[in-house]
Amino acid sequence: MTRLEFDEKIKKLGLTRKTFADIAKVSYSGISTNWKDDKEIPAWVEPFLYYYEKCLAFDELLTILEKYKKEDNLEQTSKK
Repeated sequence: MTRLEFDEKIKKLGLTRKTFADIAKVSYSGISTNWKDDKEIPAWVEPFLYYYEKCLAFDELLTILEKYKKEDNLEQTSKK
């Protein structure tokens, strides 16, 4: 993953370099100074972002399921 791909991916995920640094427990200044355009991003970053994206999708799915579960409970309660 290149620096440009990293920046595009975190933007797509609604993150900034600062929020990524906070979540990943890495130095923000390290990201800004060590992760240069001409160097590869550390190998762990790409799978980290992949699983972060999956977690966001899973959280969204759980929210949707909870909504319908509550609606179903209301319908069952009103039928009694």
